[in-house]
Amino acid sequence: MLIAPLFLLGLLGLALPWWLHRLEMQTTEREKFATTRFLEPSRKRIHVQRKLRYLLLMALRMAFLALLAIAFSRPILLQDPDALAAGSDSLHHVIVVDTSFSMREGGRMAAARERVAALLDAMGSDDSVSLYSASTTVATLVEPTSDADDVRELLGTLAADNGRLDFGAMVAALDPLLEQSPAPVSLHLVSDLQLTGQAIRFADMIPDVVNGLPVTLDLQPVVDTAVRNASVESVSVDSRDRVLVSVRVSNGALAAGEREATLSVNGVAQLTQPVPADVNGVAQLVFEGAAFAAGDNRVDVALQPTDTLPDDDVRYTVFDNSPPAPVLLLTTDPASLGVTYLSAALATAPRGYAAEPTLIDDVDARILPRYPWVIIDDLGAVDGALAGALTDYVRGGGAVFAALGPQSAGLSALPLLGLGVSAAGPGNDAAPVPIAQIDISHPALRDGSGWANVNVHPLKVTPAAEDRLLITQEGQIPVLLERSLGAGRVLLFTAALDNSSADLPVKPVFVSFMAEAAQYLSDEKLLVRAQTADSYLQLNQSGGASGQVIDPNGQSLLSLQDTTEAQEVRLQLTGYYQVFTPAGEVLVAVNPDQRESDLGQMSADTLANWQSGIRSAAGSAEVATDMALAEQRRDDAEEIELWRAFLLLMALFLLAESLLSARYLNLKTGTF
Repeated sequence: MLIAPLFLLGLLGLALPWWLHRLEMQTTEREKFATTRFLEPSRKRIHVQRKLRYLLLMALRMAFLALLAIAFSRPILLQDPDALAAGSDSLHHVIVVDTSFSMREGGRMAAARERVAALLDAMGSDDSVSLYSASTTVATLVEPTSDADDVRELLGTLAADNGRLDFGAMVAALDPLLEQSPAPVSLHLVSDLQLTGQAIRFADMIPDVVNGLPVTLDLQPVVDTAVRNASVESVSVDSRDRVLVSVRVSNGALAAGEREATLSVNGVAQLTQPVPADVNGVAQLVFEGAAFAAGDNRVDVALQPTDTLPDDDVRYTVFDNSPPAPVLLLTTDPASLGVTYLSAALATAPRGYAAEPTLIDDVDARILPRYPWVIIDDLGAVDGALAGALTDYVRGGGAVFAALGPQSAGLSALPLLGLGVSAAGPGNDAAPVPIAQIDISHPALRDGSGWANVNVHPLKVTPAAEDRLLITQEGQIPVLLERSLGAGRVLLFTAALDNSSADLPVKPVFVSFMAEAAQYLSDEKLLVRAQTADSYLQLNQSGGASGQVIDPNGQSLLSLQDTTEAQEVRLQLTGYYQVFTPAGEVLVAVNPDQRESDLGQMSADTLANWQSGIRSAAGSAEVATDMALAEQRRDDAEEIELWRAFLLLMALFLLAESLLSARYLNLKTGTF
């Protein structure tokens, strides 16, 4: 290989010594004799002979010029012993075994082990093999090796976990591993080939590396038919004494009374009833009269008899039966519609809050620190003394949610915030001004989709520079704003909450808004109680570092150092995790991904398209193999520069040329 091949044009200079050696200028040598010295000398003639002379000398000179041109072109030698030794017939067998939750069904894992053993027996003597497991993540079990016994030793340890396999994510994880392959790849996928595992985009299931390396896909299904499976899809507690259960059936129907469902609370069976026939694959059950203890409850619903996938015949749920958290509600009329709407919305929030209506004129400001946050249904009704107490309360870390009722309309400056009220908004008969902006990045407005249908006739409040506008109408008219005061904060709704100037209280978004606002203002960081297996528990949501996390087997998951740091914990087991937080003990229920319970398979056409798609991307096997080996040689070859060797040869040829030309010169002049 030449780095600067244009210097080879210097080889044209080889014609110069050849041409010079064909020309020889000769004159006749004349000796003077006594008889001719008085004769007039004749004119000398020069004879040009066109005959090659001194061939060896010419060859040395031409070789010197050739070496000079080649040396300047900088030749290098690519040496790749590994690629040459591998040979074009060797293959890298990449065996990927599906270890997701669905492989727990029947004898799927046993069939997978047999498939892997058969693949190892069929390997060529020059082939290499590597073994991976694929579930939520792809794990390397055996690095590429030519010893198949390394893989056989691990076959007995292969087991299904609780994760979910997405074939698109699997291929993305395999891409960087396949790029390092020293030979063409035969990708063997040992799996039940679930339909729910198919990637949303079919292209995501095609390895990127096929563009530079031949990859063939060998599908090794461990089952050949879809299997009917029933699983407990969801469990929810309604009205604190009624449990709603949904049972999903895939790949078949469930006859009425074929299975029974048992409700257990904190390990004690309470109620049992037959599962009705499913409608469109779903059967609904209602357990009435369930009894729960105070605080967190472990609620299990299990199906009997179990089927061939028993691990999804039970579902774990946590129900928090803690008494509602009290909230001080300052009002001018405890019997008003605004108090009714607020109390109902807070009671139905996931956490549960109990509003404590108190007349503004009768409130004792000394009780404010008992509550993490306070509601005021008409901020204009707050007098100067209470406004001062509320200011101290907020600056000390408290929070206030306030609305503007009738007594706010006639004020030039609002208590607590000091904002000017320029005029009252239009009456209810006027056309509502649409909401133009919603700051969904705010924690109290994450579910902001319903606000677009809310009609508000707000009071015209002039916001201060430090106020953050969360919801506005056209013309930047504030509907909801926030102000930070010291360590606390105030949320202000610029209309009333009795449905007189805004229909927010009768809209579905009101309940979710009050729940999110309550969680935000009370500074509660709640752990998500329902998690999916192989997900991560974000411990920083519990308000900082966690004391400890205990898995369903009773094992502590955090070291002593870990307990002082906020972090995340992988939930690999199903069941209940105990999480000890600064606020107390919390239960978290972990269940397998419901999609893994659907044991339907990808169609034969889809599988064929998957294989042909990889073949098309890789090109024909023969051409792709040649390209891969050539590319591998170029990438991995060791570069050996040869120009130094050519310079050494030039020096030797130059020395030989000098000695030989000196010899010829001496012979010609007769001095040798």
